[in-house]
Formats: sequence, structure tokens, C-alpha cells
Amino acid sequence: MIPSATNNDSQNVPEPNPFFPPENGRSIVNELPSELLSHIFTLGWASERDQSDEDDFDDVDEGDSEDGSTSSASSLSDDGRSSTRSALEDEDRRARKQSFNVLVSHVCRRWRAVAVDSSLLWTHIRFEGPPPWERALIYVDRAKTAPLSISIDRTVDDDDDGSHFDDDSEDEDEPKDNDPDLVIITEIMDIVVAHIDHIQVLEIMASFYTHMHRALVKLGATPGAPLLEVLQLYHYEDTDEHDSFKLQELRDQPFVLFSGNAPRLTHVALWGVHLDWSKRGAPFLTGLYDLELAYHARDVRPSFKDFTRVLRASPHLHTLTLSLSGPAGVPGEWPSVNVSAGDDDDDDDDGSAMLVDSSAPLVLSRLQSLMLAYLEPNYLLALLSRLSLPALTELGLDLEDDDYTDFLARRGIPIPAPTAAPLLSNLTALRIASLPCGHEGVVLDAYKQLDKLVAFTLNVLYAGPHWFALLVPSPSPSTSANTNQNELYLPRLESLTTTGVDGAQLRELVEARAARGAPLKEVRMNQDDGVEEDDEAWLKGHLDRFDTFEGSDEEEVVDAFDDDDEDGWEDADDEDDDFDGEHLVVLPF
Repeated sequence: MIPSATNNDSQNVPEPNPFFPPENGRSIVNELPSELLSHIFTLGWASERDQSDEDDFDDVDEGDSEDGSTSSASSLSDDGRSSTRSALEDEDRRARKQSFNVLVSHVCRRWRAVAVDSSLLWTHIRFEGPPPWERALIYVDRAKTAPLSISIDRTVDDDDDGSHFDDDSEDEDEPKDNDPDLVIITEIMDIVVAHIDHIQVLEIMASFYTHMHRALVKLGATPGAPLLEVLQLYHYEDTDEHDSFKLQELRDQPFVLFSGNAPRLTHVALWGVHLDWSKRGAPFLTGLYDLELAYHARDVRPSFKDFTRVLRASPHLHTLTLSLSGPAGVPGEWPSVNVSAGDDDDDDDDGSAMLVDSSAPLVLSRLQSLMLAYLEPNYLLALLSRLSLPALTELGLDLEDDDYTDFLARRGIPIPAPTAAPLLSNLTALRIASLPCGHEGVVLDAYKQLDKLVAFTLNVLYAGPHWFALLVPSPSPSTSANTNQNELYLPRLESLTTTGVDGAQLRELVEARAARGAPLKEVRMNQDDGVEEDDEAWLKGHLDRFDTFEGSDEEEVVDAFDDDDEDGWEDADDEDDDFDGEHLVVLPF
């Protein structure tokens, strides 16, 4: 009689180690069809690409064999013993620092062939630093006709003012045809425009406008960008001149980006980069979902007519950001009537367009997120009085160097128009980076409007202490006639992020709100504000989440490109990759 296996016997059977191939040499994954293996690679790459970690990935390819696998030869330590374990640990460390798309191409000959042939693994490309650009060409070639996400970084460090410019020269702002950086941006743009027909995301960053202008000229020479959905143009050159564009010879643009043909464009960000804002000059500014205008001198901003035309032509606009930009001129110069949604340029107006009284606000029925920065109070009031935002739920304010008491007071009051509503009444998220307002009563009235607010980011240093003080209710309702300080404001508030508030103050707030039946769930505080160990322990024990952040980390900016991997990923594992290419990285989308 053959004894049956006992539970103890089955428990003693060692399970196969997933990190080593089966002893019989059979690997099930190698039996998968190439199409399925390619799909697995794509899913793995997408997961890594989209995650927001701070790992620095390298493409360490020393020891690659001819078939693309990575060897791990043993070595001897000083006492003559084998250091295979150390070698394996080194190999594991190297593998962890490789990007997923490169890692899978290093496993074996078949995996490499499948990975290299999987176009979606090679579509995120970044140009940074000096040439050569062989790596970009390799990635573009591997991507075939798949939609590309391209980022071009021609910025310089803050301490590098551009040595190719002579600061003492009278014509320091003139474009220099012999500027080597102009040659570099030209070479990059030649690569880009050659594949413009399958670029989905394009980001260009430059420290000097002459370089950005060269890129614009190249884009203006293209017949169109049929797949382009995201266009981000960032000119970072600092200037104290906000009235006039300093390079007047480059102000006018005798070209139209993409020849006006970008039918799928939905996300546009223009920092210090202007266009011919007319319908003829920028016909692609329609159907937008996200629009950001920032840091435009007053003489190159869109006219009020062009600004409202772009908004009307984007009925599904979800996010609007205006930072030191917006419609040109002062409110008194804005026209008393506006052309309706079917407007054309003045030269094409046949008189059939319907005229609308400007006293009726422009309704942006789908706009949910509005960010406003560095705009004067009177300008801001006039602009918002001409807009109706019934769907607005998120508001960000970074307003400084003035008193915004009147702005805050008037924006909490309904405008006498059938489609208007208070700006604050439907907000669920509010971020105040700076909002000088010295009148506590105005802040109190604003809080009374914010009864739907769930998430609040507050910088007390640039808003004022009363913003936080009014958030702390008494432990129980007061019967006193003066109950302002005892009332519970923001009854639905769950998440609070603060700067300028220490740990003891936050603990008092959390305790008081919990006692009133409106507990906070999440609190984040600036690490520079200080928190005692006992307060930190108490906060962690009474909140679902408590943590600190550094600097301006509370600003969570969603971008088409995430620069967590700025050290770059290399893929120099065969003869066509045998070059130093630290200036291109594969970007998360």
C-alpha cells in the first residue's frame, strides 16, 4: 500500500523560485505569442511611465551579450571566495535603475526583438543638452508611425545668463544667426517637423525668445499637425518690462502655426509666447479643453474680442489659467458690444453676425477650474464681471502687491444677471497662494459662501492670519451675540494644506472641528513651519493622513510631461546605440 501524502509532507515541498528558470528548462512566458508579449511590455511601460516616483533611471548596459541579455559573471573577493552574490546584487541594482522599456529589451534575443518592434515603447522623447541627436532618431524610428510625445528643453540654469550674448552690447536682444544655440534648436526642429504628422504632444521650453521664435518659424512652415492634442510653449526669460514686448522686431508673426491645421488640439499653454491672436492668425484655438496664458507683455496680449472669441469657440473648456495675461487694454477700452459665437475678423464681417450687449456675461457652461495670478484688482473685477461660470468648482488665486478686499467682497455677491452666480458658492476646492485682504469681515463673508468646500490650500504668510483664525471654531456652539469666532465655517472641509501655520495651531483646529462634528481627514503642512513630536504623533493618530511638504510641493500641476526622470534613460545596447546620449529621456505622459 502506498502511503498517501500528509499535510506535513505537502508543506515541506519547496515552491519554485519565480526568479529562477524551471529546472526542466521550460519557460511558460517564452511560449506566449509575440503579440501578447508586446502587449504585456506596453502595459508594464505605461504603468511605470505614469507613476510619480522620484527614482533616477539609468540605462546601464555594460556586460550585454550579443543577444541582448545581461551577463553576471562571478568574481573573486580579496580572500579568494566567489562574490556571485555581490554580482547578483549589483545586477539587480542596475536592473532596478533601468527604465522598463529598456529593461525588457535586455533580457534575451527574443524579448529584445519584440521590444524593439513594439512602437509604443519608444514614443516619449526628450531633447536636452547639446547634439548629437542619434538617440532621438533611433527612438523615432522604433516608434514608426505611433503618436509621439516630444519635449524640447533649451533652458539654461539660473546662474547661466547665456555666455553667447554680450551683456554690454547695444544689440544684445537682436537674434544672432551665428548663435550656436540657434543652430541647435534649428536642428531639433528639423527632426520634429519631419514627423509632425504623428506628433500628439509637443512641449518646447526655452530661456531666450530668439530660440523660441526659431521654433515657431519652423512650426509655421509645416502643412499641419493632424494628431496634435497638446501644445505647450514655455519661454522662461525673466524681465521686469510688462508693458512692451522687448524684441519688437520679432513681435509680428508673418506665419500661422501648423498652417492653421491642428484639428485635434485641446490643451494649449503659452508662457511668454504670443501669437497672432486673430481668427486668421490662430484658427486652431478652437474646441479647447485646457487653456493657459501666462507672462505676456501688455502689447502682445489678445484683444478683448479675440480673447472672448477663443472662449466662445471652446464650449467644452474645462480649465482656464491666466497668469499676468488676459485680454489686452484696460477695462474701459474694452468694446461695449461683442461679436457672437459666429464672429469673423473685421475684414470678413458681412454684417450678419449677431451683436450681444457686453453687459450680458459670457457663459462658460463647462468651466470647472480657474487659476488667476498676478492680475490687478480692478482688471480682475472687470474681467470676471463679464464671465458667468456656473460649473466652477476649483479656484486658484495667487494675487499680490495690492489690496484685494474689494475684489473678494464683490465676487461673493451675485451679479444682477439671469445666468450669474457668486464665484465662491459652488467651489469644492480652493487654493490661496496669495490674496492680501486686511478686512476680517470680508473674509468672514467669503467663508459663508464656501459651504461646499472640501479641499483648501492656504498660505497664511501671503493671505493674512485671520484666514486661519476664522477656521477654528469653539468646541461648542456659542449663545453669544458675537459668534463670528465661534461659528463653524466650511462645514464640509475634509482636506487642508497650510503654509505659515505650526503644528500646535493645526492640532487646535483638528480638535475643535472634531468636537463640532466636522472632522478633518487630511492635513498637510509646510515642513518649515515646525511641529513638535507630540503634536505630530497626535495629528497622525487623529487624521486619516498627515504629512509635510517642502517649499511649493502643494502645487500639484498636471502636465503632459513629468520630469521625475531628468537624469535620462539610455538604451545603448548594440551598435546602433553606441553613443553618449544622456540628452534624451523617455518621458511619462
